[in-house]
Formats: sequence, structure tokens, C-alpha cells
Amino acid sequence: MSSRLARHGGGALQRASAAARGAMFQRQALRALASVNHATEAATRAVDVVVIGGGIVGCAAARSLAKRGASVVLLEQNQLTAGTTWHAAGLMGTLKGSSLIMTLADYGKELYKQMNDEVTGKSLVGWANTGSLGIARCNDSMEQLVRQVQLARGIGFMQHRVVTPAEIKDIHPFLNLDGIVGGVYSPHDGIVNPADVALYMAAEARQHGAVLKERTECVDMKLDRDGRRIVEVRTDSGETISCGHAVICGGAWTKKLSTLAFGENRIPVAMMPHQYAIFDRYDGVGNHLPVTRDIHHKYYLKPEVGGFMVGVFEGEPLEHLPDVVRARNANTVPMPRDAEHEVYEESFEKAGRWLEAAMEHVPSLNEVGLKQWLHGPDTHSADHSPIIGRMPGTDNCFLATGFNSQGIQCGPGAGLALAESILDGAPHSLGCDFSGADPSRFFPGLCQDSDWVERRAAEGYGKTYSVHWPLEVFESARGRRLSPLHKQLVEHGAVFGETYGWERPLYFPRPEERKAPNGTTSTWADPSVDSPPHEALSFRRSEAEYFKAEGRECLATRNGAALFDLSFFGKLRISGLRSLEALQKCMTAEMDKAQGTVTYTLFCNERGGVLGDLTVARTGPDEFYAVTLTIQPAKVADQLRRVATGMGIPASDCVIEDVTEANAVMAVNGPKSREILAQLTDSALDNTAFPPGTVQRMTVAGVELMALRVSFAGELGWELHCPALEASRIHAALSEVGGVHGLQPAGYFALLNSLRVEKGFIHYGADVSEAETPLEAGLAFACKLKEDQPDFLGKAAILEQRKEGWRKRLVSLKLASNADVSLFGHEEELLYRNGELVGSVTSGGFSHTMDRAIGLGLVRGPPKVPLDWIRSGSYEVEVPVRRAGGAVEIQRFP
Repeated sequence: MSSRLARHGGGALQRASAAARGAMFQRQALRALASVNHATEAATRAVDVVVIGGGIVGCAAARSLAKRGASVVLLEQNQLTAGTTWHAAGLMGTLKGSSLIMTLADYGKELYKQMNDEVTGKSLVGWANTGSLGIARCNDSMEQLVRQVQLARGIGFMQHRVVTPAEIKDIHPFLNLDGIVGGVYSPHDGIVNPADVALYMAAEARQHGAVLKERTECVDMKLDRDGRRIVEVRTDSGETISCGHAVICGGAWTKKLSTLAFGENRIPVAMMPHQYAIFDRYDGVGNHLPVTRDIHHKYYLKPEVGGFMVGVFEGEPLEHLPDVVRARNANTVPMPRDAEHEVYEESFEKAGRWLEAAMEHVPSLNEVGLKQWLHGPDTHSADHSPIIGRMPGTDNCFLATGFNSQGIQCGPGAGLALAESILDGAPHSLGCDFSGADPSRFFPGLCQDSDWVERRAAEGYGKTYSVHWPLEVFESARGRRLSPLHKQLVEHGAVFGETYGWERPLYFPRPEERKAPNGTTSTWADPSVDSPPHEALSFRRSEAEYFKAEGRECLATRNGAALFDLSFFGKLRISGLRSLEALQKCMTAEMDKAQGTVTYTLFCNERGGVLGDLTVARTGPDEFYAVTLTIQPAKVADQLRRVATGMGIPASDCVIEDVTEANAVMAVNGPKSREILAQLTDSALDNTAFPPGTVQRMTVAGVELMALRVSFAGELGWELHCPALEASRIHAALSEVGGVHGLQPAGYFALLNSLRVEKGFIHYGADVSEAETPLEAGLAFACKLKEDQPDFLGKAAILEQRKEGWRKRLVSLKLASNADVSLFGHEEELLYRNGELVGSVTSGGFSHTMDRAIGLGLVRGPPKVPLDWIRSGSYEVEVPVRRAGGAVEIQRFP
């Protein structure tokens, strides 16, 4: 313990034991509960929705559902807010790293501001308009903040402004400015009392007819015959409630509830306790001071009842996990029902140098005592994004969990999204992309890997306040799923990233190009896999480790030939007497095509929002082979099964088999690909014998396989789908023959960030999501929209939009060759038409063929966004750049 912390320790910190502090907060919660009618009536025997969990999200979901007229019962095994809601810090910051979290946080803030006494106008939930201040101590963290401001402006949030150190001194006079290079001030942000906002929403839910039952545990859930629907919920009092839908918002108990319902845990969340310290009062401290976040030193500083609260997101959380938390994360000890208002012993070591930094930066903290520590549980997901939506493999079970210390901010928006998913088929009124919160984004096998879940949750927690580089990857718990060609990729010097558990080659640098040849200094790096260290990444593409390798791979694809390992794509075999019927209803494109045809298609929700894209090859009269996104084989299979079940098609008439791990995939792309492949097969490869968009069985290097004439790189090429056990043999033959023609191994950075962007090919989750329709994404060609064509899910909504007109369109863009700028997309670079902000870049990259920055973006315009309107404008891209010396500024480029 440092001397600075020691002066605040000892007696002052031990005045109350952890149990006594928990009891104090419990009494406060009880008093708050009394103010919203603690008594509850008996639940009806059958309701539209059962909500399980009475924290911030459960109360928000019950409120949103009840206000829409749904009959709702909420079950809380302890008291409302007794899990993690009660001890949250109550920060309402809206500058975030994704448009989804930013939108959810802004919705919550605006709702809380309205929770006032009707007579006095005073807030009933402790809302105070403190503002927020993010401070940067290096140019990289400053650029990150500026990019977040750009992201906010692109979706309509204009409050955030970049400030200088001098302005920071005026905004927060208690801060020592040493080392600060700038920051971002958000004057409309604030703070709330977390329990009060949850209980306010609980009261509103009751007012609209919802029944909230405390001290009532869900002890069993009954499924229908197909095991896809929860039809009954049984409580510990013996009551049975029939339901149309179930919503699980159980926080740390979500894994237990998943196992209770489905016999297995499908939710990858772990507990990562968070700790904050509350200091005694100090003259001049009040709610006129902003909540301050120091990215570099991993702490936030909040005004708290005339003093300061300091919370720390320490960089090494696994070192300080309480034993009971570690056991629960490992699933060796179940989460007990009675773990309400739970707190852990304070930890000086956990706060460590981060708290010391706060005390150095705010000298007044050294002049007062520490009156209270609070070290309480929090639930984090395995990728640091919340989990909101329908549980995979079910038709009527929805969940919301893993909010990564942002539940108070995001709770109301999550509750609204759940209600709209149940009542309208998809969230829609917030207008944002929920694909990043989709529960199906995790490989099911990893959800039950407790070590993977804990390490990933810890890494996300430890990097909460960090510089997040473009294209960075998770570093911990790697090597779970390996391509059949992993050994060969390693021998070629591949640097790997991870998606859906798969180790995918990102790029193939030469040894002298490595930025950290002796290994990364990251505490999270898994030594079993070569992954991009932070030293290899940059906000300037040309300075990043991957840039030269990516260039070689792209030029080889355009001018010669490149070999991509695409074994990680999802692969489904679909067969049965009614498989075509199910595919026609599920997929947007015409599926009834000749055998041997490959069809690009989408699948949509009821509102016409795009859920994903894939290719489907017809391999027989009643047999199909689907190639999906890496993260979507289970999602596509689940959606097809839901549709088939809804049509009354038995599983025997539409058999869906996941063959992802059984089949390897190699893509040979480039003008020399036909010449190379011809030396390994007797099959004719000319356009007449093997036209684009078709599939054939053929023998390559003595191995019978299935070849698809498709290319995501936009070049002549084939995808070779072969048995996984034969992959090495084919790879060796291709490498030997291709070597004469300059065949180059190529990775995903070249494919996703350059080659496909050059051709204007969309990437789901970046350029299109369920927030866009096929019309907005320019994908109407992949939809059977004629009246005499078969119906598909979402068709009616798309036809209605075509009639009324849509207001955004996906466009391609390229900058001047002399523009020294890097585009990364993710809505952080803004598009201007004739000087007016009209959209943002969704995918950014660099064309090594044209030697310039390129991208795809969504622009907003008049109804149907006519091409004439697009072509008649003068466009600029607004991008953060570095001045001489490294300072960040915003410039526009034509």
C-alpha cells in the first residue's frame, strides 16, 4: 500500500464492515420500494409476457411492455434492484464507442430527465445535469475521443465538443492539467440515483397493469413439444403462469436461468466486480462539476454529495477477483438466490496505481478522508457488448444481460427494444443497429467454456478505459477453433484474429515488417497464437504493421493469384421434401432455380430489416448447400427452422445440418486462378463449361470436392469446398503449382478492408443490418418483389417501403489520390453533400490498386434517394487527421 493510500486507510475505511454497508443500502432500498407501493397483487394465471429479474432492465422491459397494453408479470427472487442496480454509480454519459450504446444511453438520459414531481418539477430520481468530461493524455487517446464525437454527430447527437486544456481548467477547476493534451466536453450528460430510476419504472409498469412479484423465485420453465417455446413458468410458491413470451433479465443469475429452461447455459457472461471510493465533502464540490473520465489512468471522477467519488476499471481484474466470484464464474459454485445487496471487501491493491493517479490529478482528494468504499458485483459479456434479443434456438425467449457497467445508462433503451422485438418483430423506434447485441453472435460451444468467458469478460473490463485501435482484436483465451490449414498458415507467417472462436489469418507480414518482433507487452496476449500487438496498430493505415502485407496480397489478387483460407465461413446442408418451400419463405431471393445454380440472398425480419446475407447452391432437387457469414451458421439455421416450424413443416421434411467443421474452404482468386486450377483438375473451367454463379462437383489434386464459381474479392476465382481431412493435400498442391505463377497467401484484412470495398460488396454488420432494408442497401436485386413471385418474411414491409419511399442509400466513395487520410468506417467519418451533413462511412479501407482511400457509406436524402440526386452533389469526407507534431484536428477531403 502506498503512503498516499495509507493515509486514507485504517480506521476511516474500517468504520463499517462490508455486511454493515450492505445492510445500510438495503434499508435505503426498502424505503425507496415503499414509495412505489411495495405490496403486489396475485399474478394472473396466463399472461402475454413473464419478465424474470427486477433490476433496471427488467423494470424497463415491464414498463415498455405494459405501456403497449401487454399483460405482464415480473418475478424478482429478492427485492427490486437488489442485484447490481442498487450499487451502480449512476453515470449518464453518452459519448460511447458504438452507435448502439450511444443511442441507448441517450434514450435513457432523456427518459430520466422527465421523471419529475408534477407539482415542484424537481427530479424524483436524483437527475443532475453535471455534464461529462473525457480527458486525453496522448494524441492517440485524443483521436479516439474525436472519433467518438464524429460518431455522435453522424447519428444526430451534437452536444459534444472538443476542448483545450485551458477550457478544461474552466470546466473543472479541481483538475491538475499536467499531461493533459485535450478532451471532450458533453454538457447535457448527468447523473442519477440508480435504484430510484428502476423503481420509478416499476411504478409506471404497475400503473399500466403489470404485476410485480418480489420474493418470488422462478424455479422451473416448461417448454413446448419442439423445445423452442417457454409455455409455463413455475414459482417457488407453487404458482404456474402460462405465458406467450419470457424475458430473462437476471444479471448474474442469467446463466442459471438459461440452464433451468434449456438444460444448458447459452449466455457467455461473467462477473467482474467494480469498486469505487467516496471521499468526504470538500468546499466547492457539487453537481456543477462534470463526471470526468481519464482514459489513460482508468478512473472516473464523479461529484457525490459535496465530495468526490472515484471509480476504477483496473487493467488487471483477474488478479483481484474474490474467490467466491471466481468459483461462480467457473460454474463450480452456483449463484445463490440470497446474494442480494452483495458487496465484497475493499481492495487497496485493486484500486492501486489508478486511484493514486486520481489523487495526484485532483490534489483536493489528499485533503479529505475516505468515508466509504463499495466493491460490488457486475455482469460483463464475453465481447464487451451487451446481449439483447431473442435467445438462440428459441421462438419466444428474450434476454438482456452483460451490460458491462452500463446498465443504468442502457436499461430503458434495452427494455424498449425487448418490447418491440416481442410486439413488433424487431426493435425499430430507436433507429439503430442491434446486430452487435445479437445473442446469436457467440459460438454456442464457447458459451459453456467458463475459462474463455471469464478471460474475455475480464479483458473487456480491463480495457474499458483504453485506446481502442482500429482493427484491434481480443487477445486472451485464443486458439479455441483452428482451421484444418492452421499449421500451414502459421508456416506462412500469418498473424491471426479471432471470430466466432475461429483463428482467422488477417495478414502475412515479412519478418522485417513486424512492429514487435519480440512479442507484445500486453498482459492479455495468449502466447499460443500470433495476434496483432497494440504496437502493430495505428490510426494511420500506412503506419500499421499490416499495411505492406495487405498491399502485396491485394495486388496479387488483382494482377496474379491469391489463396484465401475461408474454412471459417458457416456451411449448412439443407435437404428434405419441403426444404425448397422453407427456403423460399425464409430467403429474399428466388430459390427455385436450376440444379447447379448459386444464389446470393438475404434473410429479413418481419419489418424488412436485413438479418444477414449468404449464398445458397442448389445441389439436388431437394438439396441445398448454404455458405454463411462466419458468425451466422447457427443464426441462419435457427431462422430457417423457425420459419419451417411456423409453416407446419416437420423437421424430417426440412433437415438442416451444420457442416462447418466437416468442410474446409480454399478460395483461389485472381486472373491466373484458372491457369493454376487447370493444372490440378480434368474439369473444364472456361465460362461456357463452368459459368459464374454455378456449382459443380470436380476432382482437384485427386480429391473430389464441390467448387463454387464465386468471389468476394470481385475477381476470377473459385471456392473449393472439400472434406476437412483432405484440406492439407489440396493446399500443398495449389501452393506447389501456384508458386510458379506467384500465388500469394492472403488474409482477411485484404479481403474485407480493401478488395471487396473496391468492388462495392457489402459486409453485414458494417454496411447493412436489421436497421436497413434491402432497398436502402441497394440489394433489391436479391429480392423476389414481383407480385407473382413467392412470399418471403419481410416482403410486405419492403413493398410498402418501395411504395412510400426510403430515405437512405448505400454508396461507394473514393478520395483523391493525394489525400493523406485513413478511413476505417464504423460511422466515425462523416459524409457531406454540398456542405450539408448527409451520412457516414460504414466501411473504410485503402485501394492498393488505385492508391487511395476508399469506402462505403450510407447517405440520407429525399424519398428513394434518387441516383440523379446523388450524382448531382459535391461530396466531402470529414476525418480526424494529425497535424505536424501529432495534434489531432478535423479536416474535410473531396
